[in-house]
Amino acid sequence: MKMNRLGYRGLLLAACATSIYAAPAFAQQQAPAAAEEQPVEEVIVTATRRETALQSVAVAVTAIGAEAIQSAGVKDIRDLTQLAPSLQVPVSENSGSVTARIRGVGTQGSNPGLESSVGVVIDGVFRARNSVAFGDLGEIRAIEVLRGPQGTLFGRNTSAGLINVTTKKPSFEFGTSGDATFGNYGLGGIGLGITGPLIEDKLAGRLYVTARARDGYMNVNNGTARTESNDTNYYAVRGQLLYTPSETFDARLIVDVASRAEACCAAAVWLRDVRVPSTTDIINKISPNGLQTSRNLNSYLASANRTYDQDIDDQGFSLEANWDVGFGKLTSITAKRNWKRVAGADSDYTGADILYSLKSEGAGAEFDTFSQEFRYAGTVGKLDWLVGTIYAKETLNNHVRFRTGNDYQAYIGALLGPALALASPSLAVNPLNPAVTNTQLAGVVSTWQSILGVTPANIGTLAGGGGQFDDYVQESESLALFTHNIYQFNDDFSVTLGLRYTSEDKNFRASYRTLGNTGCTAIENRLGLDAARNAGALAGVVGAICAPWMRSALDGMDHRQKKSENEWSGIVSAAYRFAPNINSYVSYSRGYKAGGFNLDRAFSDLQNNLVTSIVSPGVGNRTVRQPDTSFAAETVDAYEVGLKTQWFNRALTANFAAYHQTFENFQLNTFTGISFVVTAVPEVVSQGVEFDYVLRTPVDGLTLTGGAAYSLTEYTKNLGAASQPSTFLGQNPNLYLLPGAQLTSSPVWTYGSALNYERSVLSDKALFKAYADFRTITDTITGSNLDPRKTQPGYTLFNARLALSTADERWTVELWGRNLTDERYAQITFDAPLQGDAPALTNQPAVGGFAPRPINSQINAFVGEPRTYGLTLRWSY
Repeated sequence: MKMNRLGYRGLLLAACATSIYAAPAFAQQQAPAAAEEQPVEEVIVTATRRETALQSVAVAVTAIGAEAIQSAGVKDIRDLTQLAPSLQVPVSENSGSVTARIRGVGTQGSNPGLESSVGVVIDGVFRARNSVAFGDLGEIRAIEVLRGPQGTLFGRNTSAGLINVTTKKPSFEFGTSGDATFGNYGLGGIGLGITGPLIEDKLAGRLYVTARARDGYMNVNNGTARTESNDTNYYAVRGQLLYTPSETFDARLIVDVASRAEACCAAAVWLRDVRVPSTTDIINKISPNGLQTSRNLNSYLASANRTYDQDIDDQGFSLEANWDVGFGKLTSITAKRNWKRVAGADSDYTGADILYSLKSEGAGAEFDTFSQEFRYAGTVGKLDWLVGTIYAKETLNNHVRFRTGNDYQAYIGALLGPALALASPSLAVNPLNPAVTNTQLAGVVSTWQSILGVTPANIGTLAGGGGQFDDYVQESESLALFTHNIYQFNDDFSVTLGLRYTSEDKNFRASYRTLGNTGCTAIENRLGLDAARNAGALAGVVGAICAPWMRSALDGMDHRQKKSENEWSGIVSAAYRFAPNINSYVSYSRGYKAGGFNLDRAFSDLQNNLVTSIVSPGVGNRTVRQPDTSFAAETVDAYEVGLKTQWFNRALTANFAAYHQTFENFQLNTFTGISFVVTAVPEVVSQGVEFDYVLRTPVDGLTLTGGAAYSLTEYTKNLGAASQPSTFLGQNPNLYLLPGAQLTSSPVWTYGSALNYERSVLSDKALFKAYADFRTITDTITGSNLDPRKTQPGYTLFNARLALSTADERWTVELWGRNLTDERYAQITFDAPLQGDAPALTNQPAVGGFAPRPINSQINAFVGEPRTYGLTLRWSY
């Protein structure tokens, strides 16, 4: 069920009134006595699927508790970047494109065929992709950010790290809590929770409901008016039951439903096409004021004549049961989830009507997943052992919908040259030069005739409404066996050995349908499928007309592929305690990220699977071959040393880690300005050092936390040459900037700190809290082809929160702000579709071989959120 913004705000007001009315009854309960000063509590984490002290576990972990999460205003995983220096979470064209990066490594782009490098586990259940996990997390107990490969215990798609989220369980003591938030950009939000016993000491329940709405911060110009995009509008419901019939058995059932109805995501112009005439000039001739390029980033200004509306529905359940059986504990986790997104988009990001997709035509993706995990763990003497197995099944449907708009023909015609417009009655003159009419195109027509054997009029027109309607289905099944064992030789020294075997089968099928482009069909019949490769002088012309969404050669093909993988992953580590509060470890781990299929149109005449032949007069036989869209599995070998220390009676915690990771067949998804291309880069090396600390200062109530990360995450230099077809650059000349360069969205330095201060005020009748944090990153290139024009200069983000609560913290009012300095920055930049040439090497005989072609593409950017601020009221009984 969808709720509009008015409905959300009505719910918010009603909930506030109900909660406030009910509060006095709860207030009559006895307030707890003031807590006496306690020693520093030991932080417990579950990084090894066991509860272990943070300072003892031989893994680099950032552990974030419930209080820190509330102070930092964390609503979903994207907000964690302020608290975990090694974590990056950029967002691009829609809510399905959220990707997490740890130590500079993550999955690039929104192609759903690529699985995650950073896994997300919520209450023991692995989420299919990062985007599926990014929503309101509800009542969080703790979040752990595990750095480095975590595949032994958590699965195949954690080659860079893991975000492990645990929520609060039902309680056998009655309690209720809630919060109401108001802020700028029309923000309104409500969260309500209740927990308590249903059957004394046997069955407890917990229910959490939230809704949130906020206006968009992107101002969208459509040529004549302004609208908005990048808003927030969602609700979520999460219910739990905890069953404890005996001391040896417990079961926890979680059911959740969430829905979003938002507009996401519009893009601003980062760098305009500076040619004369430019693509901007063409667009503004076709559609007056269709593309504004002045101060777009600073004014959050985008251009579009179509909407970015999207609906996302997410629901699922999990059942976890624990038995004390024999000499260990048996754990079973059964889970089923469904996530679906349908979305429309202005795919050219301009006010001209060139390319678009409609939500009503079903563009989007859907994941349906089922998993069953069993673990058996126990202790025998000095051995802490764990064995397990997990079965997972996933069905992925991806529906790609692109249509050409009413301005497509005029725009493509203008791109063909200053004096060329397609010879069609619907375009009598060239938009760039109205003095040039179709009667003056005799020379151009004769050129087309000599190469194609037909005139432009016979090629056909590029009328609006044509385009691409493709459907992809990927079904995968995996079975894994794993073990993780810790042998404690003595109080100070232990060794960990873990191993996992994963077997996975994937089946892929695709159906292609191209609408309304007789022009491209004629070109394919003359020149074959890869027209740009064979057309010589017409490479630019054919490449523009026969863009992937307009090529019809694969229509009607029953395209099927299969892929099977059998991989080992594991860990070997040793931990040594030098002193009671000084622990060290060294480890080697191997991670694995599954291969798969590119769920986007991919074309090649170079594959070995012949589909059909086309016979064309004067040209001869041309073959159209079934594309091989598969890509290989990604593996990583990682070495790490760490030191975990506490000083001054545990007032200072200081932890260090150094690592070296080598990735093979690194999966890269690149947008070329025309299509998404998935490639496997032979090698990526990530190495660096990390430091984090917690300092409980001598000032009563003042705590400082922070950290820094130095990461050199680079493509190796030896990636071949464009002149060598068997090498990476020979097959990907558009990625010639990669060798030796830092990865996308991977700053070399990231550092930040947070201040948390609290003290009693008003004669101990109230409690005052102050929180502030900052995060700084150095320069980073935000585009996957590493075009240096896409460099985002380093910047710093500041957040703060002031709170005043009653002494028992039953009532709290908070004043908060995020991005307080209103920093304007790009999360992801990309080559604007059909607007200039992106970086590529081309064969240029004049210079004696392959050389970079001129780079003149216009660059767009998905912009980070501006300054936001507001007021939050919390209550808890």
